[in-house]
Amino acid sequence: MLPYQIHATVNSLALLSFLVGIYYARKHRLKLHHAAVYMGAGLLTLGVAYMLYTVGGVPSTHGRFGLFTYIVVLTALATGFLFRGRRLRREHHRFATGLAIALLVVEFIYGLSLVT
Repeated sequence: MLPYQIHATVNSLALLSFLVGIYYARKHRLKLHHAAVYMGAGLLTLGVAYMLYTVGGVPSTHGRFGLFTYIVVLTALATGFLFRGRRLRREHHRFATGLAIALLVVEFIYGLSLVT
């Protein structure tokens, strides 16, 4: 397997894990929601770190946009902690999470367009 294929597989699993986390949040199963979100964050961190190590930096537009998306995802994760601590309203956490997932989907599609 090529490095970008491993990166794509790990990040795809992270996106699926985030979507499962959203599903469990809507079903009010918070332990499963948190487990899925933490697993997605860990997988995304692994995928980003692997490509930074393999490529040796951020040489492309896809890499720069991906790093920005990663920071937005971590910010959405932080808003979840703030929401749990009752320092942030649910609407703000939903907005940050929706933005993060939308950016992940756009980044995923952009990465697929580079393969062909």
